[in-house]
Amino acid sequence: MQLVRLSLLSIHVLAGAVWFGAMFYSLMILHPRARSFFQTSARFEEFITFVASGARWKVLGGCLVIGVSGVALFFMSGSQEANPLFQFCFIAKTVLFLIAVGLFSFASWVLWPARVLATPDEVPIYQARFRTIAIILIVLGDGVGPAHDAFEAQ
Repeated sequence: MQLVRLSLLSIHVLAGAVWFGAMFYSLMILHPRARSFFQTSARFEEFITFVASGARWKVLGGCLVIGVSGVALFFMSGSQEANPLFQFCFIAKTVLFLIAVGLFSFASWVLWPARVLATPDEVPIYQARFRTIAIILIVLGDGVGPAHDAFEAQ
């Protein structure tokens, strides 16, 4: 049973790290470098649209892995479930995770189509909104990270 728990914990931590790393790389490296490479905002938008194509379902699949493994770890935690601090951390982490998934979904299904169909004058507004959401997701992603580690040592 300990091997299953450690495997789930590894999956949970790695999936969270991949999500955090992908968001951080996109915001801090990909977008700024691509923006400086392309001569026009239109070319930059064309490139970012191409790169992002099909990513939404992969991200949501990763979120599903994070969520399912987190819930499984919660139920495998045994006596720690009675610990009020553990329960608080689990609830807080779940709320932050749901907010992050909700923000990602909003950006994917509401803001992204609006950005793709935006006029050249509107594009900077959508770029700023995406940067803001990306920063929030990175901060939430850090908070969503595995809280189980703190209880592993106990």
